[in-house]
Parts: sequence; C-alpha cells; structure tokens
Amino acid sequence: MGEKKVSLPEPGAGVGLEDYIAALFQASGHFVEKQIVESDPADVLELDIFATDYVPGKIVRRLVEVKGGRWGYTDLFKVVGWMRYLNVQRGAFFVRKWDDRTTAPSRMKPLGLDVLCLDDFVKAPELFESAGFGSFSEQVLIDVWRSSYFVERQLVQTILTHAKAGVLGAREARTYYNLINNGTFFARTPEESLGMLYDAFKSHPRLTLGYAREIDSGTFDPHSRPTKSASCSAALRDGKYPELQACMYFEHRARLTILKAAVDYALGNHDCPPSLLSDNSTFDGLSCNSLPVSFQEGMSWLRRQPNFHRYATFWQQLLWGWGGFYLQDRQDEEFEWMSTHSGIPADEIPVALKAFDRFFPRSGGWFRTPKCGDLRMLIMFPMVFQGIGAAHRFVRYEHRDSRPELEAGSLLKNNHLAKWFRCTYEFLCEASASTRSSKSTSA
Repeated sequence: MGEKKVSLPEPGAGVGLEDYIAALFQASGHFVEKQIVESDPADVLELDIFATDYVPGKIVRRLVEVKGGRWGYTDLFKVVGWMRYLNVQRGAFFVRKWDDRTTAPSRMKPLGLDVLCLDDFVKAPELFESAGFGSFSEQVLIDVWRSSYFVERQLVQTILTHAKAGVLGAREARTYYNLINNGTFFARTPEESLGMLYDAFKSHPRLTLGYAREIDSGTFDPHSRPTKSASCSAALRDGKYPELQACMYFEHRARLTILKAAVDYALGNHDCPPSLLSDNSTFDGLSCNSLPVSFQEGMSWLRRQPNFHRYATFWQQLLWGWGGFYLQDRQDEEFEWMSTHSGIPADEIPVALKAFDRFFPRSGGWFRTPKCGDLRMLIMFPMVFQGIGAAHRFVRYEHRDSRPELEAGSLLKNNHLAKWFRCTYEFLCEASASTRSSKSTSA
C-alpha cells in the first residue's frame, strides 16, 4: 500500500472535535444523529449532535453542542432554548477550555444542561463516563466511529460537489440526503417522518441505479428497471464511483430512519394495536394509506420482539461500524460481540438481523453469502463502509487474539475483507490528501 498515510482530523476543534464527541456517544451505545439543519427564509438552526439512549422502559434524548474555540453564556442559553424548542429535557455542552467560566456547570445543571471541558483527550472517556453519559465496553470503538464519520463526510461532500457542478443525479441525491438527515428529524411525530420518507422513496425507488444510468448513458432515471449497469457493477464489485457509494449509503440511511421511526412509535404507543393508524385516518393531511402494507406487517412483527427498543441502535452499529456483514465461521463470537455493544441478547441477534427483511421485503432477502466467502453481507452496500467493518475485525481479532492461526493478519487474507479494507484505505488516503491540500490552499 505504499507509504501513504491516513490521518483523521485532529479532534482539537471543528468537525474533528464534533466527530470525536459523537464517537463517544456512539461507542457507548447511543443512536447518534449529526449536523442537523433546519432552515427557513430568515434563520438557520444547526445542531451538532443528537444522541438517543434506548434504555429499557424509556428513551433518553440529549442535545449535544460542541465548542472548540471561544464560548460564553450566550452560547449556553442558546442551547437551552433549542432544548425547549425541541422538547428535550437533557443537553450537553462540550468545550476545550474553561475561559474563566468554571461555575458554568453548577449554573446550567438546574436547566438540564451539562457543561464539560475536554482539555485532555486521554482522560476524555473517563470524564464522559463520570458525567453519567454512558460507558465503553471497548474504547477502540471511538476510533472506529471517527473513521466511519470521516468516510460519511467525504461521501456527502462528493455528492455536494457533483450537485454544484450541475449533475442531475447528484442534485436528486442531495435532496434525498437533506430529507433523511434534516427533514425527518424535525418532523413532529414518527408518523409524519414516515410519510415523508415513503413519499421520497416513491419518487426515487432506485436512486443508485438511476444515478448509474446517468453515468453510463447521460440520462438520470430513478425508476430504472433493475437491469445491468456498468458503473453500478464497478461500484459494487470494485468500490469505484464514490458518488454511487454515497447513493447506496443514502438509501440504507433511509431504511434505518424508517426503522428508527417504527421503534419510536412502538415505544410511544404501548397500548395501541399493531397497525400504525386506521386505513382511513389522516395525519396533518397525510393519508395513512400511503404507508405500505409491508410497514404495517413490520410493525406487528417488531412489537413481538422482547428487545425491539434496541433495534435501531443495533442496525446503526451494524451498518456503519460493523460494515453490514458478519463472519459465518465466527458467528457465535460475532453475535456475542454484537450483543455486548447493542444490548440485545446474543440468541436474539439472528432475529434482529431480519428487521430489513420484515420492513422492506425483497426476493432472496437482504443478506447473501458471496462466492468463496465465509460471511453474510447486505446487498447494495457501499464498499467503503464494508472496509470499516473489515478494519474493525482486524483490530478486534488480529490484535487481541493470541491463537497462532491468526498471526500475520490472516483475516485480511480473506479476499473480500482484503478488497474492502484496501478500498477504504485508498478512499481515506485520497480524502486526507485532499483535506490537507485544501487547508494549504486556504492558508
């Protein structure tokens, strides 16, 4: 792999610090949403991080703001105002230095806002735990999630760059992403969020393939029939075309958002029947007939699972931290590992893995076993995130397992894992170089 180096942004300020704080919440078992924006003609509301902890019997939501530079009480009260606007009882405000405001924690605590100073990243996980935000089964997860976030940022930036250049598929993908990341967050109820998502899906049932058609022939068509595409095949087989990798990411993000809305609705309506709403009902002008039968059946199945409250968190971990796959030859070990991080008992993991099949049924299911590969993987999944999962396994098994058969990086001798790891490595190298070049140009 040459002498190229992959270097994540330093967590001292800016997006590097935001990603580090988000990784603390993600690694401690929260469902994490980042960089959420609500705009109107006059103002813009930008939220750094929103963390949700699905503990048994309740949902603990926390708004998180991160300041790497100067800050004051105006910033603190602004966050308190956002908390009131969003009807969130808990908030956290992370800073790099006190700026002579060491009394801020005691003053803001009665308002539900915790103020913490991270002036030493070595001690940051310990401070995080002592503040009561959560604990870590493995601190290596912090770096895994920082890497995952860096991949996510670069994929989104790829789409923004192509959209600015006038590429129709990129413009449509940008709109889709804004809906998933921002629009559904500010929906007043899970029902409204679901209506928005399913309407968007009807408009773009095959976003990735539609964009691939534009690359192949110059015509964007999100309603393309599921036929072969040279660019789509290259993206799936070799990790090419970052713009198509981004679209795959957006489409899986949409499915995850629907699953989260289903979990939130089920937790908020314990005594309701399995169906979400009656067939002839409406919500704010939305006909609930727009919600497909598959969703109603998925809701009925979800309610029957004893630990369904952790399913959204589990799937977020599976997709962006574990690479959308698991190793069949280590299945018991993998499921125990997933159980530790997700809070779902190991014997229920095979059931939790069926969530996409239940809510988004498709012929043959969402998981498949590739040729010459002892693993089960999600289909239409971006290879750059599969590489995150490959690296995660390498760190977990190769560095911590003393069995002789695992010496010399044997896991990465698996053809699939090696290809995925190399794809992500090259992607991060190029992104890191681009980031450094941009900073040099700006300077």
